[in-house]
Amino acid sequence: MNSPRNTNGSTLLEKTKIVSQKTIQFMKKQWISFKRTDFYRSIRFKRINPHKEKSQDESSSLTATNDKQQNGDKKRALNKEGKNFTLSKFLFGFNVGYSVIKNLFIMIVIIGLIGGALVGGIGLGFFASLVSGEKIPTYEEMKTDIENVSATSSMYYATGEKISDLKTDLKRSEIPLSEMSPLVQNAIIATEDEYFYEHSGVVPKAVVRALFQEVSGAGTTSGGSTLTQQLVKQQILTNEVSFKRKANEILLAFRIENYFTKEELLENYLNVSPFGRNNKGQNIAGLNEASTGIFGLKASELTLPQAAFLAGLPQNPIIYSPYTQTGALKEDFSAGMDRKNEVLFRMYREQYITKEEYDTALAYDLAKDFLPQEMDIKDSTDYVYNFVEQQARQILMDQLYTADGFSAKDLSNDQDLRDSYYNQANEDLRTKGYTVYSTIDKGVYEAMNDVVKQYASPEISYDENNDPIVNNTSDLGTVKVVDYFDAETGETKKLVEPVQNGAILRDNATGRIISFIGGVDYEITQVNHAYQAPRSPGSTMKPLLAFAPALEEGIITPATMVFESSAKVPSWENGSLGTHEITNFGDVTPNKWTNVRSGLSKSSNIVTTKIYEQMKNTYNMAEKLESYMHKMGFGSDVITTEEYQGDYYTLPIGGITKGTTVLDQTDGFSTLANDGNYTEGHVIDKIEAADGTIVYQHEAEPVEVFSAETAYLTTDILRDVLESGTAKDIEGQLNFKADIAGKTGTSDGQKDIWFIGYTPQVTLSSWIGYDNAVDTSVNDLTNSGSESPSLRNRRHWARLMNAIYNANPTVLGIDQTFQKPEGIVEAKVLNATGMLPGKVKLSDGKEVTASGATKTEIFNKKFAPKTTIYNFAIGASEKELADYWNNVSKTASSQEAKKAAADKKTAETEKAEEDKKVEADKKKVEKDKQAQEAAKKKAEEAKKRE
Repeated sequence: MNSPRNTNGSTLLEKTKIVSQKTIQFMKKQWISFKRTDFYRSIRFKRINPHKEKSQDESSSLTATNDKQQNGDKKRALNKEGKNFTLSKFLFGFNVGYSVIKNLFIMIVIIGLIGGALVGGIGLGFFASLVSGEKIPTYEEMKTDIENVSATSSMYYATGEKISDLKTDLKRSEIPLSEMSPLVQNAIIATEDEYFYEHSGVVPKAVVRALFQEVSGAGTTSGGSTLTQQLVKQQILTNEVSFKRKANEILLAFRIENYFTKEELLENYLNVSPFGRNNKGQNIAGLNEASTGIFGLKASELTLPQAAFLAGLPQNPIIYSPYTQTGALKEDFSAGMDRKNEVLFRMYREQYITKEEYDTALAYDLAKDFLPQEMDIKDSTDYVYNFVEQQARQILMDQLYTADGFSAKDLSNDQDLRDSYYNQANEDLRTKGYTVYSTIDKGVYEAMNDVVKQYASPEISYDENNDPIVNNTSDLGTVKVVDYFDAETGETKKLVEPVQNGAILRDNATGRIISFIGGVDYEITQVNHAYQAPRSPGSTMKPLLAFAPALEEGIITPATMVFESSAKVPSWENGSLGTHEITNFGDVTPNKWTNVRSGLSKSSNIVTTKIYEQMKNTYNMAEKLESYMHKMGFGSDVITTEEYQGDYYTLPIGGITKGTTVLDQTDGFSTLANDGNYTEGHVIDKIEAADGTIVYQHEAEPVEVFSAETAYLTTDILRDVLESGTAKDIEGQLNFKADIAGKTGTSDGQKDIWFIGYTPQVTLSSWIGYDNAVDTSVNDLTNSGSESPSLRNRRHWARLMNAIYNANPTVLGIDQTFQKPEGIVEAKVLNATGMLPGKVKLSDGKEVTASGATKTEIFNKKFAPKTTIYNFAIGASEKELADYWNNVSKTASSQEAKKAAADKKTAETEKAEEDKKVEADKKKVEKDKQAQEAAKKKAEEAKKRE
């Protein structure tokens, strides 16, 4: 920034002024003393020599002869005395005057000699001190500076294509001196620097004259700067008003004159000087823009009156310009015309034109040559231009105020200070020839915005009565057309708003914003809905502010049980503290047991609120929760400390006072995708100065928010959102397979609809809703289409993903999967308690066995499941726990009775079977015995026959 006004020469000036003033005062006193002495001398003389005429009443006894004689004697005496007095007076005055003048002359000479030596020595020393330590520029550096006419800054996509040159409100172009009319050249020299071809950069008497006027405090001053000095001031130095800058200006003017010809200096001066405004209201610089923008002529075609008018503009370009800021002709041209006449006179005085040419030019009606007003057709801009420009300006602004020792807080508390740095950064960005490299992939950006044009941009036009004609071609919802009363004008007006969309695609690890959607139509609104429009985040806040922190602290596991009963929490409504009942979507209260995994994947408001309530009230985690969110970029400007500390239990379900942007939410989910490490989303990769020096290079600075285990557990639950939860329809709409986790979100009344999904490599978010610039009877998307708003947004998200994949398949990282950290373990737990089977002691002292069906779940090894305890659920009331365990006890008793009966029956069956077997065995033995006896008998009979 420009330094403040430098006053390092004020002491010397004040002393010099004092000496001059005392000298003048002394001379005045001497003259007054002389006049006073002369006056008193005159009075004394009259008193000593009174002169009275004789009266006609004198005695008549005197004779005529005696009268004549006496009168004659008196006259002679008086004449003699008068002559003596005149001579005496003259001699006295001469002596006094001579004495005064002699003394004054001697004093002035002495003061002059001493003062001249003193001032000269001090002046030389002072001048040397002013320029000491200053780096002497080389020829190449001076040439670069004075020829730096159009230092246009440019912005580029990450893929190398130019986004645009940065627009500036100063229109300037170069032409060689040979294409500039000699009339203009002569007019400029005659007016601004009559000794241009004679001096060596500085005219000493002009500098002395300007210095004398400063010292003496003259009411008006004449310029002391040559064209060379003016060129130095415009191109090398600043407009700072100080003796130091003036001293450097003089020194550089001498140096430049040694390296550049007069023609080179004059050409550069006429190419860089400001010339006011053109007929489009644009600020212009350089003779070429002035001649074409004011008279519609080339600089070589200008007439004498036209040349004189243009030559007069640089002294005060806005005052002398014939145009207003809109390009309309001023009603009063007198200032510019008077200046033109002054230029003509100086040209005549310096003999650049003849008396006849001078008179003819004075009489010419120049006003008829001024071009009529034209509309300024500006180059079109869009969301990507504005986004990159705004972020680059903020970076330069941060560098400026940081270098001066200020902080962002200082600027937020001082609007004037902020404005000064903003204006300086804006000026630097547009005029210093920066090259800004963005992170935006051009092909992906165009692909995403083509989806918007094809499916989300309605056609809106207006008839002759300014009534809207709407063709609802947007798949996101119908255009809102509603009457409202304008209190300021007292009129009934129509509000016309399409369903807007904001989306961001960013790299999880680096924070690089690859692409985004700012809105459905830049011509309707230039508000960038990706990062400039805070909205209620709805249920997308649940994993960030409730589930992930609770998992990190070991308060819950994915298997932890919650009873979905009525959740009544304190709530501020209309400025007073009341009670608010939390229900699930559709005002449903299930009154059943569920687990944390299902609670998040099915987006249960009740489960979320009970977890958050326990963290705040039981575990006193208000400060920790604020810390977690701050680490993810959610500062106090998003959620205040009062909201964390106070009775604001709807925060994790989207009840945020100020709201969050799409970029905020995308950064938060990228933290989960990036193993719990936050990196700030950014759109500027690098900024280079005109000479190639890198003035800014983004460097990712990861901040650990959650452990890798917490991030993985949360991500694994959010996978279920697409597999069996609130977004299970998305995967069927994708043209590819990928490992995706995500979360839907709906704010109160369906004003804001979200879906944020991420792969291991990138996160893509999408928000839709009305802008609601005016509060009307229609603010939400409930009746904006035949399908649910959430379904429309999920379909839109899938279309964006397909478009990204088609434009650049590698961007999404679909070949990657979320990697399980070493600290994640699997365990079989009871479906009913989310913990291990085992004996549980009830409140009445009885003991039951927790058993039943099991499932395999994943856990952080630090918080591996333990044996089931009585208070196994989070946020459950005593009654809910007692009812559960009574049921378990009853079930256990019933099961034991059934088991005893079954055992008895089994025993009886087994005994009967045993008896039957014994009888069979007995019969078999008897039968075998009979068989043996028969065989023996048979053998005996055979033996007898032998």
